[in-house]
Amino acid sequence: MDAEERAERFRPREDVAAVRLAELKEQYARKREAYVAQDTKLVGTCMDMCPEYERVEREVQKELDRFEVVPGTQQADARLAVKIYRRPAAGRELPLPEEVRPPAVLQQTLDYLVHQLVPREPSDPHFAAVQPFLWNRTRAIRQDFIVQSESGAIAIACHERIARYHILCLHWKGGVGAEAWSEQQELEQLRKTLRSLMEYYDDARAIGHTYDTEPEFRAYNLLLHVRDPEALREVELLPAPVFLAPPLQWALTFRTMIQRSNLLEKRGQPSNTEATPNFFTRALDAVRRPDVGYLMACLAENLFPTVRIGAVKALARAYLPQHHGLPLTYLTRILGMDTDEDTTDFLRTLNVEVDQDVAKINRALVLDEDKSMPSPFSRTIVEAKRGQSTCQDIIDARQTAPPLAAAIPPVPRAAPRLASPPRARPAPPPAAPSVSKPTPISAPQLAPQLAPQLAPPRAPLLAPPLMAPKKAPLVPPAEPPAPAAPIAPTAPPRRIPRDRWTTQLAALAVHEVIQASVHHAVQAALRAEHGRRRKERRHALLNALTRRVCQRLVAEPIATCTRVAAMQGIATARHERTMQARVWAHWRAVHAKVQDRNTQAERLEYLRARLPPRVVSLHAPVHQRAHAPRLSDTERQAAFVEAQASSSRLWEHGSMARALIEHVAALSSDTPGVWTAAIYLSTGAGDRWLRHKLALDTQARVVHKLPQGTTVQLLDASVCPVQDAQLALVHGQHDVGSASAVLAIAWHASEARDLPYPALVLDDPHADPDALFRHALDTLVPPIHAVSERTESRSAWQPLWNVWLETSDACDAMHVQDACEGMNVLTTLANAFLRAVGAPRTIPPPEPRSGPADVLALSQLEALPWHDESVALLRAHVIERAQRHSFRPGAYMQSLLTLALEGAEYAPEASVVPEYRQLCMQLLAGLRPAPTPVLPPKRPCTPPTHTPKRIRSAEDASMRLRRAVAQSAQLLAAPLEK
Repeated sequence: MDAEERAERFRPREDVAAVRLAELKEQYARKREAYVAQDTKLVGTCMDMCPEYERVEREVQKELDRFEVVPGTQQADARLAVKIYRRPAAGRELPLPEEVRPPAVLQQTLDYLVHQLVPREPSDPHFAAVQPFLWNRTRAIRQDFIVQSESGAIAIACHERIARYHILCLHWKGGVGAEAWSEQQELEQLRKTLRSLMEYYDDARAIGHTYDTEPEFRAYNLLLHVRDPEALREVELLPAPVFLAPPLQWALTFRTMIQRSNLLEKRGQPSNTEATPNFFTRALDAVRRPDVGYLMACLAENLFPTVRIGAVKALARAYLPQHHGLPLTYLTRILGMDTDEDTTDFLRTLNVEVDQDVAKINRALVLDEDKSMPSPFSRTIVEAKRGQSTCQDIIDARQTAPPLAAAIPPVPRAAPRLASPPRARPAPPPAAPSVSKPTPISAPQLAPQLAPQLAPPRAPLLAPPLMAPKKAPLVPPAEPPAPAAPIAPTAPPRRIPRDRWTTQLAALAVHEVIQASVHHAVQAALRAEHGRRRKERRHALLNALTRRVCQRLVAEPIATCTRVAAMQGIATARHERTMQARVWAHWRAVHAKVQDRNTQAERLEYLRARLPPRVVSLHAPVHQRAHAPRLSDTERQAAFVEAQASSSRLWEHGSMARALIEHVAALSSDTPGVWTAAIYLSTGAGDRWLRHKLALDTQARVVHKLPQGTTVQLLDASVCPVQDAQLALVHGQHDVGSASAVLAIAWHASEARDLPYPALVLDDPHADPDALFRHALDTLVPPIHAVSERTESRSAWQPLWNVWLETSDACDAMHVQDACEGMNVLTTLANAFLRAVGAPRTIPPPEPRSGPADVLALSQLEALPWHDESVALLRAHVIERAQRHSFRPGAYMQSLLTLALEGAEYAPEASVVPEYRQLCMQLLAGLRPAPTPVLPPKRPCTPPTHTPKRIRSAEDASMRLRRAVAQSAQLLAAPLEK
């Protein structure tokens, strides 16, 4: 505003409006003093839509809206000006009755605003133009009701229409192109309107009045405060007819469906609801139901963003990050979106990646739900419910006539002899409300004779006439006499016959009686139909309540019994488990006591056997006390050195660990890459000594690298997890897992007898524990060099041995996948070889369903009782299989053949060698469908000895067990012919 406009606005006014404003100020000052002195209740007396004082004041101050002035001027139009809302302030004077409009004028003003200013379609741009004007003027209407403490039927009807208008504006966002519209302000006025309505309903119920629209607006209020527990408590205290009404029941159901337990909790907002099902699809389907009204769907639309965010979070919890994503068409359907583009925008607002019509929703998703979401506008769910209804239809809640009234044909009229009343036609609404007549503009008229449900907005079809019909004259009026000649004497006038009079009167009476009878019959039929419908609704309500009560009566005992049975079952199982644990603990304690008692008894028995028997007697002669012989200094020095050396050996740190490493180094040059020894100890004094001897007292793992490349590691199983250990040292009751060899530590011989493993007994204090440990290791797993010192006496069957080596190498080159089948094949070859050389024993084939570890550890170990060396070699291969997760059947079978032919001279015949070669080639040809393979070149003719096994390349070792081998048992079925 520039200086000229400001000077023009605030210059002293000398026109008529300024003079009138000064007069009104003086009059209102005197009236206010008199009104304050009377101290009476405020009752409005202003019969205009805007008081004269405010109208003149705003005209002088140029605060008139464009809808309130005379077109082309700045003067206020008394017919169009509407009272503005002014916020009550501390310095503002109390309103006078002349400034407050009575309820009838307030209803007339609201009719003018709704029917004259609001366009028919909410998509009309004029809807957004008049929205700020109506937002302020409807607020002033509510203010006038409040200052008069008016809560009657007119106040309730006006507040209901204002609430519907706010809901409509909330859905249309103030109209198309409404840039200054504020959703927060619209929601604030809607909450205040509904709060006043709730109080009006409570006041009316207190005096015995009820309204059919109360459930509808109670449902609106519940949807508006859907996360407020106080609103739910207020609804639960309502009377049964209101609480069980369909609108309120639907709102309660919808509120239950949209409760969430994954909300982002903020300060000042309600917390999450526990045990919520997050029924987002059911909530949207509930809004789609045809019995849900348009305004109800408009209010539910405001809750769509939270429902959709909860749906995305629930979907994210259901899919792993490996999931490819969800298609947009599926998300559009379950989220209630209009188009895939709307779904894409919504997901990208939540920081969800959308690529090629697929949304990446999984557990790795981090939603950005803290930002404000745009208000939704649903066309497929909400706007589709409006149909052809106009804004006036929505705000006034107009309903069509009942089907029965629409189906009754009109009453037939009589002939033109009887005059019929003209049909009432509603007058068109005036351009502006009249000041002298406070009747509402275009307000719907209700027939007083019909029930409220049967009252259409216009004059009802069967309503009695508004004005009494005029009866047609029985005798037409006589014509005026014409001026003529002098009157001559004539005959007397002719009279109408009496029968004609009687007939006309009778017809008229019969017509009136018939018309009244028909009218009363129609009214009786309508009342009967209305009563029948009420009875049907009552019966339906009673049936629904009966079914619900029966379901509760049946479901609650079943649920209670099920819960009690489940709790009893859980309690019984827990009691049994506890009792079983206690019983086992008791038996373990008893067993430990018995073992301890037996150990002590054996120790005492041992001591009694070693000590000389003595008989204590009082009569025995007293002998002189024996003294130990005095030792010389040299003997004392030697004894001290021996005791010191014994103590040093006893407490030498890591001596057992070094002995174990030396033993592993002496096993074979073809040991596994990592050789593991697991130590299972407790926390006793002896266990601490063992940890000291194994160098595990300061660390849980000891690693040593051998020259041939093998890594030997000692692990404390109580600290480090152990899998597939080659050797397990155990003291006490421990689970050793899948260890290949187990050595138990015992402090007494009686303790060793109860152990299922070979035991190292350390009960001799004078023995060297390191030497005992080495001897136990040699007994458990003897080194290869201990059996390699044998004489070579196999030159007689060296050619046959060369054929075996070639066949074994060719079989290894075929990359056998199944270790068990490969073992079958090589067992067949080995048996054929043994039959060829005339050996008395054969090697049993492995079990068909056993793995390599089971075959080696169980079947072969129990079936080869030849020498202790064979058992040691077999265990070495078991350790290799457990450590490297691979097995070389050729090397294993060569070692077994070497052991099987140990210490015997066999001389095969000359014809056996070609037969054996042919047999081996047949076997290889059957194993591989390709042409007969060419055997690799022979290795140097070195007789088999107990020297270290063949060292193959790492590439061959990794590719030996890849292809399944079949047809291996046929050679065993037919013995070799010599």
